[in-house]
Amino acid sequence: MARILATAFTSIALALLSLSTPALELGDNPLALVGDNGLEAIVAPTADNSQALIKLTGLNHPLDGVVMLAEVEQRDNDGRAYRAEVDGKQRSLVVYAQSYWSPTDYTAYIPGQQEPHAIKADEERSAAINVDELVAEYEQQMGEGRQAGLARFDRAKAVQRQQAALADIDDSASKVCGSPVSTSVDWEALTNDQLNNLNITGYCGQVAAEMEYLCLSDASFKQQVKEISEVSCGFADALNLSRHDQSLVFQTSEDASNQRETINDFLQTL
Repeated sequence: MARILATAFTSIALALLSLSTPALELGDNPLALVGDNGLEAIVAPTADNSQALIKLTGLNHPLDGVVMLAEVEQRDNDGRAYRAEVDGKQRSLVVYAQSYWSPTDYTAYIPGQQEPHAIKADEERSAAINVDELVAEYEQQMGEGRQAGLARFDRAKAVQRQQAALADIDDSASKVCGSPVSTSVDWEALTNDQLNNLNITGYCGQVAAEMEYLCLSDASFKQQVKEISEVSCGFADALNLSRHDQSLVFQTSEDASNQRETINDFLQTL
């Protein structure tokens, strides 16, 4: 009796699981796309073209080999973007856009990498795709939590990435101006949404970038900027820049306009 009840409960559990995770019905035309350095993308749209399974391989990224379920975003001129949640944000992984100058209409975008990758269709590899195996791989990885892990926002990694980009801007300005400058940010004060959706480097790196521009434009400015060794940056309700001894305190705002002009005018009064 106990065995019968256990079997019945197992059957009910499996039935409920199948209802909560309906099987994907893929279309008949999966596509294999290849690029340089071994990069390959598989795009397998669902029968109604509203979603697609995307698998990118040949890249140095945690996304490598993980089958993602992407939403298909329709764009102008029959363009479309295959978007999946990676690191806390919906991101385009593969984009199709008709091009008159490029040898391919497809582009792969790797989260965290600035340069896109041109990829083109490979008929032989496309014909060899087994969609049943692709769905099985997707479901297995879902059970392992692979996609869920990629979807979670990694705050520490986001801060590290922005810090490295700011350091590059500081290094360039220091070399051009002939004196060291370092930009610091109150990272703890920033929300996850700000870190994930704003280019913090673009905001907070603007002071050092403008210092470099002025040093290149006018050699005499190098003498003025020698007195400044640090830029402290944070976000506030309005744009503000002030000097405290050898430091510049820069308060920027997400909606600030004419940021570069304001910084330029201030720096020229040092």
